[in-house]
Amino acid sequence: MKKYIFQFKYKNLLHIILLALNSASIVGASVTLALMTNELANKNFNGFLMWLFIEISLYLLYMFFTYIIEIHQTKLIQIMSLSIRERYVSNITKATFSDFQSKDIGDHLSILNNDIKMIEDSGFESFYSLLTTIFTTLFSIIALLSYDYRIVALTLVLTLLLTYLPRPFAGKMEKLMGNFSTANENLISGLSDYLTGYKDLYYADSKFSLTKQIKTIIQTFISQKIEFTKKTTLIKIIMALFSIVGQMSILLLTGFLIAAGEISLGTISSVGQISGNIFNSLTTFNQLRVAISSVKPLFNKFETEFLPDGVNFLEEIHAIDIQDLNYAFGDHKVFNDLNLTFEKGKKYAIVGESGSGKSTLINILLGNNKGYSGLIKYNTSELKDINESSLISKISYIGNHTHIFNDTLRNNLRLWDTNITNQSIENILEKVNLSELLSRLDDIVSPDLLSEGQKQRIGIARALLKNRNFIMMDEATANLDKDNSALIENFLLDTPEITYVTITHHLNSESTNKFNNIIQLKT
Repeated sequence: MKKYIFQFKYKNLLHIILLALNSASIVGASVTLALMTNELANKNFNGFLMWLFIEISLYLLYMFFTYIIEIHQTKLIQIMSLSIRERYVSNITKATFSDFQSKDIGDHLSILNNDIKMIEDSGFESFYSLLTTIFTTLFSIIALLSYDYRIVALTLVLTLLLTYLPRPFAGKMEKLMGNFSTANENLISGLSDYLTGYKDLYYADSKFSLTKQIKTIIQTFISQKIEFTKKTTLIKIIMALFSIVGQMSILLLTGFLIAAGEISLGTISSVGQISGNIFNSLTTFNQLRVAISSVKPLFNKFETEFLPDGVNFLEEIHAIDIQDLNYAFGDHKVFNDLNLTFEKGKKYAIVGESGSGKSTLINILLGNNKGYSGLIKYNTSELKDINESSLISKISYIGNHTHIFNDTLRNNLRLWDTNITNQSIENILEKVNLSELLSRLDDIVSPDLLSEGQKQRIGIARALLKNRNFIMMDEATANLDKDNSALIENFLLDTPEITYVTITHHLNSESTNKFNNIIQLKT
């Protein structure tokens, strides 16, 4: 947390000054209470009115600062939260695709939403409240010096005791917060899983099981939340009890000093309020220290650094040479001493039954799966030694599903790459038979507004717009009608500079003779 506070140090410094002024105004209002009472005791009504006016002014000033602080604090916390989210997303983009897939979408969403909310509430909000309690306590102790040193001495002793009180609870709260964060992740992940699969449940006439499954997930989360609330509330009550004892001790001493005639009667009202400020602040201080400590596990999720793995592959791909490739999925042997070569400018079809390893081979070639033995060389470089991101910059991959973003058609095609010109978009749309969409480039699109064939052709257009000469497809034309499938495949087969590798269940007999090699994988 300290890192982000210092990142925006000037905004935070201004906020700290505002918090100090706010605390000074409320403590000043407590001090004037004693002065008002003493004026009444001396039957000086004009003096009472003067201090009453000052009291009202201080409360108005307090309310003004409270309003300014609330707005400024909200803006400041959101700026820092944005920075944390940007760091997380930046780390995702630096990671390998397999690192990204180590968490499902629900986990990523939970971290970016629920964990950030807990960091805002228990981290930043608690930090600023902690500063407020420190300022309030400091100004209150200074105010007590004007009454009697013995009150101050007792206050300092009790303050030290209450300051060290939360230490045994800090570790427990940190563990509780970590467990609660995991519970949030499991909730979002589970809900995302079942809602994403609702289509399958619906068409299998099992949609009513959705209620039962989601209820189970939510009930598990509720029980964990209740347990979290029980334990955290108990810790707060214990610390509040110590605060009450401290406040009563100060009032007892003040009453004794008044009875002994050593301080004025008006002191009791002021000391009561000021000691209340101190010990209420200390209770809050202890709770806040524990809360701030508890978010450490959450910050750790955002601090993971993904350093580039392997050397950058900067050359053009002339050949991929697979030598004695072995790969097993559990006890199932997928590849056994597989040897293949893909050469620049040539066309390859990979065919085989389901489970024969077609998609697995593509994932291995793309660097997403390094759990193989044998050699895979891009030119003369071993795949495991190559930085995955630099390799992907040389290859266009098209899967059998295309995600459509809720944005303009233009951005869906170029993926926000402003270097791609309108002329390039027009040329590529013609090649994938989507020229009818040219007039809709600036329209917002969504998956429901496009047919499956259109979505798949948009995915192919994206790849072609990258203007890379090595193209891999995984059933990318499976959802297309025969004419569009043939149109796109013939373009790829007839373009000499393109190296084309495709996985297919249904090889078009009319284009079979255009492939340099048809690779049959067996289960």
